[in-house]
Amino acid sequence: MSEKTAEKAPTAPAAEKAPVRVDFEFRRELARKVEGNLASFCYQCGACVGDCPATTYSDRFNPREIMLEVLYGLGDELLTEDSVLWLCTNCYNCHERCPQEVKPVEVIISLKNMLADRGIYPETVKRIIHTFETTGRTTPGGPAVDKQRERFGLPPLKPVPMEEIQPLLKPDAEGIESPTEARPAAGPKPTPAPVREGKKRFAFFPGCLIPARHPGMEAAIRTTLTNLGIEIVDLEGASCCPDPIYFKSKDKMSWLSVAARNLTLAQEQGLDVFTNCSGCTATLSETHHLLEDETLRGRVNGRLQRIGRHYDGTTQVKHVAVLLRDEIGYDAIRKSVKRPLTGLKVAIHYGCHLLKPSRVMQVDDPNNPDVLEKLVEALGATPVRHSNWYLCCGKACQSEDVPMNMMHDLLGAVHKEEAELLCLICPTCFGQFDYGQAKVAKRFEEDFHTPAIYYLQLLAFAQGVPYDELGLDRQRFKVECLRRFETSDEEAGESSGESAGASA
Repeated sequence: MSEKTAEKAPTAPAAEKAPVRVDFEFRRELARKVEGNLASFCYQCGACVGDCPATTYSDRFNPREIMLEVLYGLGDELLTEDSVLWLCTNCYNCHERCPQEVKPVEVIISLKNMLADRGIYPETVKRIIHTFETTGRTTPGGPAVDKQRERFGLPPLKPVPMEEIQPLLKPDAEGIESPTEARPAAGPKPTPAPVREGKKRFAFFPGCLIPARHPGMEAAIRTTLTNLGIEIVDLEGASCCPDPIYFKSKDKMSWLSVAARNLTLAQEQGLDVFTNCSGCTATLSETHHLLEDETLRGRVNGRLQRIGRHYDGTTQVKHVAVLLRDEIGYDAIRKSVKRPLTGLKVAIHYGCHLLKPSRVMQVDDPNNPDVLEKLVEALGATPVRHSNWYLCCGKACQSEDVPMNMMHDLLGAVHKEEAELLCLICPTCFGQFDYGQAKVAKRFEEDFHTPAIYYLQLLAFAQGVPYDELGLDRQRFKVECLRRFETSDEEAGESSGESAGASA
């Protein structure tokens, strides 16, 4: 066949592709969810992909593709039993990077709400939601928990008043407009206790995880803050925040309503709240932020009317790290140290919910934070920033492979810097790097043996609390590197005694 003939030869017809038909009903259903309508502003720039850890560690998850499927209304591909949505780590990097303020992570949560409407949950998520809906906590108490708390001089956990929680979980009536902001009739409010001279008063929101699973952390918080001039006021009747990973994935309106109720407990006392958990901080701070919108606040107050409460928005929320920095100050912390941790190399783990989204949290620069480094420096230790400092722990991802690989790389970076321990400020992250580290060692046959420690326990130790009174013995990876500072105390005491004897 000549070249000329070849040019004229007919080609095979291209395979016909079915046209994409936008499912507008799916789009309308998503838009009815809180912040679900934000997907309409996505112009597919791809900024959400670059820093997404789930995309880095999984070949299935891609937030840009999820947003495209939403724009096309491809609900049948997103709302499945094996939905890719559950691979999201909730790290909020996409929220931070999006130039359109689409908040892809919040759109994904709205899509999870649609999955919940269809009764589709991973088993872990279903179990935790059920626990909250029956006890008011995602990590419940019990006799064993109370026994552990007694060891640290803490009272038993009181039951959550479920008669106030369950009415908030009932959906709004269809077709009913948002209620007005009129305040309902309410019973008498408790009289705030008088301020002790020289003390700053804050309401303490302890959450679920630390009181039930890590009472040593709670004891350290109460000891150190009291030493630093903070008067702690307990919030009677507080429930789970509720958590921003599991319960938020069921129904964001119920999540907001329960969080607003928790804030009214401090509001009645005329106090700001401090938290000890990054997840609790994220829930309460985002609630405070979102309810600046009058329409949404009206809907939430409509639910709160059912229990005779009203959210005003006057209570501010501070993570305990922010409380230490802004209300106490690094100098005061430094002066409280009786046992300087000189020579101790401490790797820092910020996690995700402490810093992001920065427009909501307003804690520190999410790209170059320094609050934890400075808090560690105040104890005399040497903070270490490793190459994977920006990674989250991956707890929200409902796949074992993604967080396992993330933790492996993070722990490897810490080990490379020869840090002696990993200091963090979130109990969820602590669980991942303590309990989860054993799984990492088994899977990768690489034992980094890097103990994790909650910052307030490290502060308590530096303030002179004995190692054996901090609850560190309950960890899988023991913080034995601190023992040498107690030995130094004993040697200093013996030297002092010998000097005194020689003088006599």
